[in-house]
Amino acid sequence: MPSGFAEGPAQVFRPWAGAVLSGTLLMACHVGVGGHVVPSHYAQSFDSASSSCRTNPALCVQVAGEETVIPRAGQRLAEFGISVGTIQAALGPEQKVRIEQVLSECANEARLKVLLEHMDGKSPTPVECDEKKKFGGKVRTRAQFFGEEMHQAAFQCVQEKLSVLRPGGFSLEPRYRYDQRTRRRELISVEEEQALLEEGCFSELKGTIKPDVVIHSGDPLQPEFVYDFKFPCKNTSEVIWCLYSRGPYAGRRRNAVYEEVLGTRPSQVLPWIGVIP
Repeated sequence: MPSGFAEGPAQVFRPWAGAVLSGTLLMACHVGVGGHVVPSHYAQSFDSASSSCRTNPALCVQVAGEETVIPRAGQRLAEFGISVGTIQAALGPEQKVRIEQVLSECANEARLKVLLEHMDGKSPTPVECDEKKKFGGKVRTRAQFFGEEMHQAAFQCVQEKLSVLRPGGFSLEPRYRYDQRTRRRELISVEEEQALLEEGCFSELKGTIKPDVVIHSGDPLQPEFVYDFKFPCKNTSEVIWCLYSRGPYAGRRRNAVYEEVLGTRPSQVLPWIGVIP
């Protein structure tokens, strides 16, 4: 999200049973929404930025050069769905395992769905990943387009499955504001975020973070586990969290920032690989 990020270039593309995202050259990450540029890692991965423009497709290119990846209705239900059902007071180890199984399943299903729809089920070659033309009505790389499509499919899957498994106990792309001096975090509602974007108050979102999935016991301000989806296009041998290049988190990696702000170490979710701490 925002946030936003970039990761290193991939070198080869192996079968997806062993696909993970990596690189040796770290590109710039984005913080908030001001002064963004399109991260070059999109040429190497089916990945999307966690930026505020996700909630307002009309502002995406104008604000951050990135596109939306999440249906707002699903985010609203998940983020403020505490009344949907009763949540366990504590997240037991068995339920955590099941939740991570769901996330892994959704990553797999999302990738398959998009490749079946656009590639007849085949994995794209490195050249096809880098191809830049009009995809989905916008000029971008195939990796960018697939990343957005896969994220959206994954979020829809998570919404459906976790609403049954853990109703009211998860949030999709909640946005947090964090005061480094007082060490207090604040949840920014979808309505507030939308209003700030519509009014052009992008600086108000600078330094905020927006993880993909947060598991909690009914209060998003008390996160228990945090996850980010990754959909690599080209394959390498390791996963690298992005390095922020500007803003209050400049020089720090995203996972370290997430851990400081949310108080829990985040994990990544990749197709066929599953959850990676």
